[in-house]
Amino acid sequence: MLPRVFALMAASPAVLALAGGTAADLRVFRHGEAPQGVERPYVTWSMPGGTPENAFDGACSDFFRVHVDCWSDDDTEIETLAEAVRAALEPAAHCVGYLADERNFETQRFRFGMAFDFITPR
Repeated sequence: MLPRVFALMAASPAVLALAGGTAADLRVFRHGEAPQGVERPYVTWSMPGGTPENAFDGACSDFFRVHVDCWSDDDTEIETLAEAVRAALEPAAHCVGYLADERNFETQRFRFGMAFDFITPR
């Protein structure tokens, strides 16, 4: 039922190279937050909303809006990671917005956020 956010990133050599090396070590975290002290760079994602699409003929699907945030200590690396994440997700989703391009005041980490729309058949 959920969009395949993690699976799509785990299948991307570019995302793996930047955020983990292998699918088992991939630093991609759901619910919009990462564990304390996680190695950087990493990615967080969450679903702020969605709607079911129901049809009497059985052709049903679910629409999900997914927010993805890329985090890094390096300004150049954050751009590279964001490009890799977008390329990994776009075969299955549409990038519909850029949410953030900032530096966190407390941690001094760079953040680049994007919104994606997934339509998942049921």
